[in-house]
Amino acid sequence: MTIRRLALAGLAMTAACSRQVPRADGPNVVTITTSEYAFGMPDTIPAGLTTFRLVNQGKELHHASLVRLLDGKTVADFQAALGAAMKNHTPPPSWMTFAGGPNAVTLGDTGVATETLEPGSYVFVCWIPSLDGVPHVMKGMLHPLVVTAGAMPAAAAPAADVTIKLTDYDFVLSQPLTPGKHVVQVENSGAQAHEVVIAALAHGKTLNDFIGWEEGGEKGPYPPANGWVASRPSTWAGIPSSPRRSLGGAISCCASGRMQRTAGRT
Repeated sequence: MTIRRLALAGLAMTAACSRQVPRADGPNVVTITTSEYAFGMPDTIPAGLTTFRLVNQGKELHHASLVRLLDGKTVADFQAALGAAMKNHTPPPSWMTFAGGPNAVTLGDTGVATETLEPGSYVFVCWIPSLDGVPHVMKGMLHPLVVTAGAMPAAAAPAADVTIKLTDYDFVLSQPLTPGKHVVQVENSGAQAHEVVIAALAHGKTLNDFIGWEEGGEKGPYPPANGWVASRPSTWAGIPSSPRRSLGGAISCCASGRMQRTAGRT
């Protein structure tokens, strides 16, 4: 089912190497812009509570999937391993771990996700394929990120009014989503990586209409969406949910196998 291709969007802007300093009064806010096919964002940010603000300035869907590189691995190692996995149709190596990030939003919209980052080497990736079937990462859409250690100012996480627990294989909501603005806490309590996409449905549309739109090549208007990209088990994140227009309903879906499917492409 190609519904798992849906993902979070980011913004595009040209960015020079930069280092971002933490805010003392709350989460460090990092803006990510996406375009075809690039991320615009800092190269270095401090560890601690971080809000990623994703703005999609492109013409296609984009998201910002954060991958942590363990064992001293580099972005060059990541690219080589991804190429080998695609060639040999094998899963990604264990030193790549999914660390979250904001999922796809409607073109021109903004998605926000908050999480706690540990020091280390990371890379932002867009796994979403274009209509030609080629994932954006294979078109060069990746951005290395160094998260530095140091004194982390105390910052309170955003207060959530709804919790979504991701399990193998279901969503468990603390209460139904209602119209208006919410802060959704996402907890992965499953044994494997999971993600959530919250897509708003137009009046009269159903889940089957959404599946048909996605499997039909995503032709026509994109449904408003937000969410959290695949993350490892025992991971917390917060996302705001606030549709900007009158809608008929909403659905949640998981697409956490996106990277493995990319590696297994023929």
